[in-house]
Amino acid sequence: MTVRVTTLKGTGAGRYYTEHLPSYYLDGDEPPGRWWGRGAHRLGLSDEIDPEAFLAVMAGHDPATGQDLGRRMGEESVRGYDATFSAPKSVSVMFALGEPDVRRHVVEAHERAVEAVLGWVETHAHTRMRRRGHIVCVDTEGIVVGVFRQHTSRKLDPQMHTHAVIANRVRAPDGRWLALDARTIKVDQRTLSALYHAALRSELTRRLGVRWASPEHGIAEIADIDPEILAEFSQRTTDLQRRLGEKLTRFRADLARNPTPSERWKLEREAAIDSRPAKPHGISAAELRQEWQERVRALGRDPDRIIEAVVGRRRGLEGIDAATAARLVELALDSLAERQSTWRPAELIREMAAATPTTTTADSAELTDFLQRLADHVTTARCVDVSRPIPAGAALRRDGRPINESAVERTLTTEAILDEEEQLISWADRRRDGHTPADPIIRHGERLTPTQAEAAAVVAGHRGLELIVGPAGSGKTTMLASAVTELRAQGRPVFGVAPTAAAADVLAVETGMGADTLDKLLSEHRHTTRPPDPAYDLPAGATVIVDEAGTAATANLAELAGLADQSEWRVVLVGDPRQFSAVGRGGMFGHLVDAHGCAELDHVHRFRHVWERHASLRLRNGDPIVLTEYDQHGRLHGGTLNQMEEEVITAWQQARRRGETVALMANNTDTVARLNRLAQHTRLEAGELDPAKPSLQVGDESMLIGDEVVTRRNDRRLRTDRGQMVKNRDHWTITNIHPDSTVTLAGRTGAIRLPVKYVAEDLELGYAQTSHATQGRTVDVALLLVDAPTDSRGIYTPMTRGREGNDAYVAVDDNQTALDVLTQAIGRDWIDQPAVARRTQLDPRRDRQLDDPGDQEEYAKLERRIFHSIEQRRARARDAERTAGRGLV
Repeated sequence: MTVRVTTLKGTGAGRYYTEHLPSYYLDGDEPPGRWWGRGAHRLGLSDEIDPEAFLAVMAGHDPATGQDLGRRMGEESVRGYDATFSAPKSVSVMFALGEPDVRRHVVEAHERAVEAVLGWVETHAHTRMRRRGHIVCVDTEGIVVGVFRQHTSRKLDPQMHTHAVIANRVRAPDGRWLALDARTIKVDQRTLSALYHAALRSELTRRLGVRWASPEHGIAEIADIDPEILAEFSQRTTDLQRRLGEKLTRFRADLARNPTPSERWKLEREAAIDSRPAKPHGISAAELRQEWQERVRALGRDPDRIIEAVVGRRRGLEGIDAATAARLVELALDSLAERQSTWRPAELIREMAAATPTTTTADSAELTDFLQRLADHVTTARCVDVSRPIPAGAALRRDGRPINESAVERTLTTEAILDEEEQLISWADRRRDGHTPADPIIRHGERLTPTQAEAAAVVAGHRGLELIVGPAGSGKTTMLASAVTELRAQGRPVFGVAPTAAAADVLAVETGMGADTLDKLLSEHRHTTRPPDPAYDLPAGATVIVDEAGTAATANLAELAGLADQSEWRVVLVGDPRQFSAVGRGGMFGHLVDAHGCAELDHVHRFRHVWERHASLRLRNGDPIVLTEYDQHGRLHGGTLNQMEEEVITAWQQARRRGETVALMANNTDTVARLNRLAQHTRLEAGELDPAKPSLQVGDESMLIGDEVVTRRNDRRLRTDRGQMVKNRDHWTITNIHPDSTVTLAGRTGAIRLPVKYVAEDLELGYAQTSHATQGRTVDVALLLVDAPTDSRGIYTPMTRGREGNDAYVAVDDNQTALDVLTQAIGRDWIDQPAVARRTQLDPRRDRQLDDPGDQEEYAKLERRIFHSIEQRRARARDAERTAGRGLV
């Protein structure tokens, strides 16, 4: 995602743009800001931004009269939102190396794309106001935007980007100036990004005839610029971060406080200048362009030839024809249906923008308008609306939705998804219905607790479908081992499936049954040219145990249901609906548990400290008060991001030196990558790694002999010296790096020499991992870095991995504590809710009159639940899409 929206708070929020951006260490070569939007025109603002007028608007004042625009803002009020549009690195390089005419076209293409997206934002801008005792969401009469274009990053590498500062004041239909309802721009950042990139590609293809590589997540680089050139302008991060860390440390030591955002920006810019060769004066744009060209020549490349190889390579299409539009629709719906049960119209247009052909040459505004009209058509023609029905006579917004519905609430799905979910529900009803024989006595469970013994008896019973729920650390595996022993004692076959091959290995070892991934079991039975492998050709009456069933995708569960009927298997679903759900479309395990009940384990065994056993159950239930208990026991740590990174790495290093197993976790892959680099650097400083030995550059990571790494794709063709396959998320140590770039690894399943292609594409540093990847694991110490919004599952799951301790290191603002941040997080629930569940919740037969206060409260709760689900899907989408292609079969 390269459009990011940042909330601007406090009295100094606007000064960053008027005091720092104009120079940007380029001696005024950057263009001044300019006004944009119907709201700006209404205030008499146009063309170049006057700093005083900009500060007045950001303070909520009319710049002409000085009068307040609506309610007076407080010192900590939200002043606006910075939507930052960043071009792909290859586009910035094209600007950096191109002649004036090329640079002009790049700038104009970028500006037109930004304006097209701002037009989309303005059309979908809303505000909230009180009407007849209720809060309603209404259209606005435009937005006020200050647009600041920049050409370099803070590291002074080429980076074309624009800060579009959207003021937190919009004019309502009744003439009042009110706060912007920012949920649309905050929730739909990925939509803004997809629209921007589609428009930018279209503009540059038309203007300069460039060719594009295949887009990934809607973002593409120019195809004819060598990756080596892109890497050259992306490699100064390490030195800059070191210098910035030194400056931040000195600042805190001298002033005994953390820097404000403005002060931190100054320190970052100083670090950027310090990391460059010294100059006796400020750096101009011309000097920077000369330096950029010299860096390219140092690589043995000619800047002019690089640009010549890019321009005029393709003649694009004039527009999108009917066949292409139909293809866009199918790609968008397929992409959405694979990942989530429901979606909003903005998510639909996002997927269409991401799939727009790179050969398109439409004008930015025309392309954005076309995609919106196509999305509107698909919404009514191809989707099923599972939103709350519109009451008769309700006042409507421009989007056709009632004003008492939030701007991000409309929810869509398809008939195919509803049919699949309803068939799965009917299957469960049928299998759970009727007389059930008495459960057997478990003869092999003498050490089980009463609820474990009861659950084991259910697993070893005879009903066609059983549901077992076990909180983290409640001994699910111990219970399953006893049930497997009983089933085998009765001569009944049993087979286990897990979400990953590595987890299936653990399940097999700890329970004694054969096990593999659910994907593998299903794939063996999809073959039409051969029978399933004997290991997966289970006889009638076999029991299939699905471990971590909450992570099973709905499509896989539905396929398993059909296969179980066909093969006459029993199915036992075991998991915890309060932990992470499926990477793709899911939520059905929790829905079935709600509908049918379950056997539930109620005693936690994992933790050494008695208080933590009880506290973990309260954490699971979303009780914010329990966080105080964690805080009192020293488990919560707060500070700046730099401080928290230093502290969590120190704790990680100390745990390893004590000989403890440790999980170092974060909730997104960017933070995991950063922690991996820090951990590696810590080992280098400690002398645990030798930089003089052979090393290998893999993507952005440099790997050394002795580094701990993780494989990220199952490959049944690659076998260790013990005959074990290479699995996704298996952990290894590098024992040798060979001259041909192959790598020898040693792990718990043996040693293997990985081929070059696997190393280049599917090997990563393995010191840290995502919280999602740790589900099902048990270690001595669990360490979680929280540097981005998360939900209750993003706290509960990682904070229950450690036997001896579970600590959270939370990046906070000056006016926050770790307890504050985690209290907000634990109140959110971002699970992908099945479409049938959402439709049931919104069934008009269950509603009273909309104006009933009881309904209003219930409706507000539902709205918050939907909003947080949307926010979670946005936060997790990149990690989920990355994991989805890792070859689970």
